[in-house]
Amino acid sequence: MQEHEKNNRIRVSRHLPTVVGLFIALVLPTLIALIRGFLHRPLTDATRVILSLINSWIWVVILVMLVLFWEHLPLSSIAIRKMSVKDLGWSLLGFLTGVLMFAITTPLVKSLNLSPTGSGILRLAKMPIYLRVVVVFTAGITEEILFRGYPIERLNALTGRLWLGAAIAYVVFVLLHIPFWGIGGAIQIGFWSAIVTLLYVWRRNLPACMLMHVLNDAFAFIVLPMLFAQHLP
Repeated sequence: MQEHEKNNRIRVSRHLPTVVGLFIALVLPTLIALIRGFLHRPLTDATRVILSLINSWIWVVILVMLVLFWEHLPLSSIAIRKMSVKDLGWSLLGFLTGVLMFAITTPLVKSLNLSPTGSGILRLAKMPIYLRVVVVFTAGITEEILFRGYPIERLNALTGRLWLGAAIAYVVFVLLHIPFWGIGGAIQIGFWSAIVTLLYVWRRNLPACMLMHVLNDAFAFIVLPMLFAQHLP
């Protein structure tokens, strides 16, 4: 009996860093998103975005420290490794497919009487260009660590099922976008997220996903507002 309890304690202590890491990656952002949703009215869009940026970097720094100094694992354990030429090619293809997916799903979302991502892009376009650049790189880096690299790899390690980890991370990622983008925008982001999740599962290379994410956000938040500046309210 004592030996059994000892083995249980060893098992718990071995998995404790991962459980804490999954809490940081998936649960805390969900709670913060809900809080931001309740505080939607009294806060300006710029304030909400800045708070979101700060939160994202805080959790990523903590998570990286956890990986290195508590789990005692290299960053390659969350798929942060050098990109190959093939990784680069798939990343660019994923970006182009994602752009096409947003174009295809916009009429669908409008037919459901929901607002597509265009309305959120218009709100972001009113912010200073430097803030939008920070948003692009912050989202592309931190969200891929929090919602792809860490949870998918650790859930795969715990369950032995890569697709289960990918599915859980995917659902959380999409739901977290509802407070700012609305249901319609989250639907479109869901289609896009399926592509980047497939890229991750296919290549197991987080920088490739980061590149796809950064290119997507740069196109949406910087290039499109510049192209259609004369049409902005």
